[in-house]
Amino acid sequence: MTESSNSNQTPSINIRDVTEVVSLIQEKLCQKSPIPSKCSIFRVPEQLRRHNKNVFKPMLVSIGPFHHGKEKLQSMQKIKLWYLHCLLNRAPTRKTTLKCFVEAIGRIAEECRACYEGEIGFAEKNFIEMMVVDGCFIIEFFRKASNEVQRDEEDPVFNMPWMKWRLLNDLNLLENQLPWRALNCLFNLTKSGAEQRSLPNLVRLFLPFEWSPHDNLKHEHILDYIRNSLIGTCTVTPIDARVILHPDQIPSVTELVQTGVRFKVGNYRNYGPLNVTFKDGVMTIPQRFVSEENEYVLRNLIAFEQCDPSNDYKITSYAKLLDDLINTSQDVNFLKHQGILKLNLSSEDVASFFNRIYRDAAIHGVFLYSDLYHEVNAYCRCHRNIWQATLRRDYFNNPWTSLSVMAAITILVFSFLQTLFSILSYYRCTS
Repeated sequence: MTESSNSNQTPSINIRDVTEVVSLIQEKLCQKSPIPSKCSIFRVPEQLRRHNKNVFKPMLVSIGPFHHGKEKLQSMQKIKLWYLHCLLNRAPTRKTTLKCFVEAIGRIAEECRACYEGEIGFAEKNFIEMMVVDGCFIIEFFRKASNEVQRDEEDPVFNMPWMKWRLLNDLNLLENQLPWRALNCLFNLTKSGAEQRSLPNLVRLFLPFEWSPHDNLKHEHILDYIRNSLIGTCTVTPIDARVILHPDQIPSVTELVQTGVRFKVGNYRNYGPLNVTFKDGVMTIPQRFVSEENEYVLRNLIAFEQCDPSNDYKITSYAKLLDDLINTSQDVNFLKHQGILKLNLSSEDVASFFNRIYRDAAIHGVFLYSDLYHEVNAYCRCHRNIWQATLRRDYFNNPWTSLSVMAAITILVFSFLQTLFSILSYYRCTS
């Protein structure tokens, strides 16, 4: 019995081995969070990336450390260095020298490094070099694109139109960002007295939207500037500030029309895209242009909000709203007919895009359209609205059916009156 019990016992680990394992674990322990609070440039999580990997990968140029050195992006590395050479030759200020650039970026290098998620495998000298080369390239590109400085006749970026727009897309990607502080530093060192625009005003010219953010908003990078330009125009504020982890769903556009909801296009310039409202059975949606480039921006904005805990999920809320409203090409065609959507893609592609845009995302905070959802669902539950919608759809949807209904009602009224008079005449005669 004793021998059997001893044979089933697990052999104990050697004391020396215990010490070694403990030491091994202690060496690997993280004393600080692997994602610091100042982090604002993230690697896109696989659960978001898997729905369309291409919208998160730079196709032409690498900015920052995440895609630096990739073989297919090496041809642009030479153009970056050429742009830096052109800037140094132009020398718009006395501080437009490599020495001034390196010294200035060196002073903020640690803060810039802290902006990136995870370990950055660059020595300090190489990291500063990358910040200088990439930063000067971005600034010179914007200046040339805005005609702030003269373009070279042999510049391939502007001689081949596709390159300019491809570059703008690449500069909007979450993984392809440079800290705004580094950009602003290099911009101020190279801004001549004749140059009127600030860095925000220069970047604003190439936003995929038509607004600039409020002056009191702080920008982390170009993608954050785009986000700030959107939320800066947002006037939607939920009355109920409760935390809503799982917002309700509202019917699609086609289903809402059947319950009597009407759709109206909002003034895009005055209201901003996020200002979707619902009042007295009318949903007002600002006009939106839908193209392949929009998917790049919107998906990267959503990824940014999903990674940064300081964000308030306004763009993600907007994506959920569109996802709920648009299920099929019929929904797209209706919004197109109302002037709410302007398409550069087929209705089927647009429906597919919006059906996937919110997938695997989450809203851990106040849902921007919580009040709108509550009001829409309450409106749809009202039977009177459904009856009115049925009458309008089935009997008053065109002049001919309206005339037929009016004629039928008139005949019924006259028939009723005739019957009534006949009954009254009969009682008079009998009395």
